[in-house]
Amino acid sequence: MDKLPKLTVTALILLLAGAVDARTVVECVDAEGNVSFRDRCPPGMTKKGEKQLRGVSSQPEPSAADIAAANPVTVYVVPQCDACDLVRNALDSRDIPYDLRDVQDDAAAQEELRGRSGGLTVPTTLVGDRVLTGYSRDAIDSALRQAGYPLGEDAPGGSPAAPAAAPAAPATAGETPGTAAAGADEAG
Repeated sequence: MDKLPKLTVTALILLLAGAVDARTVVECVDAEGNVSFRDRCPPGMTKKGEKQLRGVSSQPEPSAADIAAANPVTVYVVPQCDACDLVRNALDSRDIPYDLRDVQDDAAAQEELRGRSGGLTVPTTLVGDRVLTGYSRDAIDSALRQAGYPLGEDAPGGSPAAPAAAPAAPATAGETPGTAAAGADEAG
């Protein structure tokens, strides 16, 4: 009689063990020999090997709406701010929903920013309760990853990213866009 509970527990463990999913992780190498682990290798990288990870939950991944509700993203900006534009571009490139607050002439938004971040630095990005000031693509990607947002193609772990281009300077009278920079390079 004592063997019956042990047998039942053993059968239950074996049954549950079969229900655990496994996920394949691929080891990818780029042209410079850098190694990363992903679900598939992006263009420009070579598959070196793969491994089955057992015990990975079969729970469905949360939807973008669930993640955004749990960890909303808010960006405090002012007009004509290159760093603010870089933050917005980083979020847009990953299709991250965010609330944009222009604090230049809005006293209520300034007080909200001061209350949430302790200052009036722009850009300030809030990811859930995490406060980021200034622009750092790595810090933004890290905060988004920790909040559960999916990796975008331009994020570390996604496809290799091209460096973010600075906004082009406006052309002056008599110049076509792009000629001012070319002339400045030749003069230097």
